[in-house]
Amino acid sequence: MPAASWWRRADLVAAVVLGLAALILLVFLVYPISRIILNSFFRLDEPLRLANLTLEHFSRFASSSLYRKALLHSLTVSLAASVLALLIGLPMAFFVARVKVPGKTLLLSLGTLPLVVPPFLGAYSWILLLGRNGILTNLLKRTLGLQLPSIYGAPGIILAFTLGYFPYVFLLVYGALASADPSLEESAQIMGAGRFRITRTITLPLVTPAIAAGMVIIFMQSLGSFGVPAVLGGEYYVLTTLIYFQIVGYFDLNAAGAIALVSVAFTAVSLFLLHHLSQRRGYITVTGATRAARELQGRGIRAAAMAYCVLILAVALIPHLVILMTSFAETWGRGALPTAFSLGNYRRVFANAWSPMQNSLFLATIATLTAGVLGTLMAYVAVRKALRGRWLLDLTITLPFIFPGIAVGVAILSGFSSGPLVLSGTWLILAVAYVIRRIPYIFRSASAALTQIDPAMEEASATCGASWLRTSLRITFPLMLPGVLAGASITFSTLLGELSTTIILYSAQWKTMTVAIYEYLLADLLGPASALGTLLTLAVLASMLLANKLLGRTLGSLFRMV
Repeated sequence: MPAASWWRRADLVAAVVLGLAALILLVFLVYPISRIILNSFFRLDEPLRLANLTLEHFSRFASSSLYRKALLHSLTVSLAASVLALLIGLPMAFFVARVKVPGKTLLLSLGTLPLVVPPFLGAYSWILLLGRNGILTNLLKRTLGLQLPSIYGAPGIILAFTLGYFPYVFLLVYGALASADPSLEESAQIMGAGRFRITRTITLPLVTPAIAAGMVIIFMQSLGSFGVPAVLGGEYYVLTTLIYFQIVGYFDLNAAGAIALVSVAFTAVSLFLLHHLSQRRGYITVTGATRAARELQGRGIRAAAMAYCVLILAVALIPHLVILMTSFAETWGRGALPTAFSLGNYRRVFANAWSPMQNSLFLATIATLTAGVLGTLMAYVAVRKALRGRWLLDLTITLPFIFPGIAVGVAILSGFSSGPLVLSGTWLILAVAYVIRRIPYIFRSASAALTQIDPAMEEASATCGASWLRTSLRITFPLMLPGVLAGASITFSTLLGELSTTIILYSAQWKTMTVAIYEYLLADLLGPASALGTLLTLAVLASMLLANKLLGRTLGSLFRMV
């Protein structure tokens, strides 16, 4: 096939893909978002007429103490978690990257585990430890007479967010330190600069973008989280729980949409500040790392680094072992620990929650496959083809990054609970929401993989007479596969533990594992909740480990690929 004909056919395919992508994004992303933006300026059940425009839903943030407190609480716990995660993750990243500690690969993998476990399970684990009848609560009360403060409210939420999300800072800063050119620090050391001055003037500026990115991600994740505040919040309302009660209590999608837009506004501002910081300061090294930086080998610093890393990981991961123990607990005596163990909780879960387990696996699989195909094709168009409108495609796909999960749920419910396309009550509404939320993961990882593939290989294939389809199937897509698999594995694992969007959209027939766990917690059935939570964690870990095996990478490197 002549090269000119090959490229014309490729352009035709790209145009078709772009048109299909535009249609899908318009129907399932732009339309629902437009609906909640429009509806938020109208009262419930009022016609969408100019005369009925109102700012009532937004004015409640000025007139209602409940709304003001929810906004203040959301910002407080999100900012506090971001700062505390930085204080924990930054030293750990430095120790693993620059100190000769044993088992670095293991430390990186263990440091990633809090991101793998669904956040609301981490919140629940702290109830088992520090709740009113928690293991540590009872132990300290009986042995030392100490009465611990309540885990519910702001302290518990901040604790769960910090220990659940600090790996974002840890992994991003570690990656920045590992890729930084060590000659910069070595030159300063030769010129007589001390370790503190080198760290302050060279090392920290080099990793500032990674620090900022990690903190912004944690702020966004915390601001959009529903599960953690729902489990630990009590009467400490945040924006996400306020949205939930507007829908469950009043089914007022208009008011819920207005609250969601306020949350989106703060998320967008945080992203803008991150972009402004990166643009205003020229954080660029002249060369990448051609060799590893010299590691600190002093006995004291090695011991301190190892002790710090082990302590942080123990505090972050031991609560999840408590969930495992509780899942086998049959009876509890007066002591802190169970007095008898059995498989009773697992038998109960398999008898009553088999359907939610099937639903979670089915929905996560369907959504991952769909997002994988669409995200890969869209990435090919965005990277390889200079078609008009591809910048708009890139911008539209990134919108779900700005919208918290519960806001996406409100948008999808608002768009497809009435009108020409009704999806509420079906599995399709959950699948659509999952695809929309996670397609950016596939798109970004596939785009990054494609930019590293030399177009000359495709051009050589065309010159040799191969068709566009054969070239794509034999050369382009196989080379993109590691990046696509990285995005797909993160997508699948996070969808298994998804709650923020699901809690808005699920029906009785399509209840997922996370919803079933949440209902067990509301009913104070801690044993079944622990058993189902353990099964969920094992399913997520299995999917991640399978991806690691296929890609030959560690958990930490897998997250840094996306």
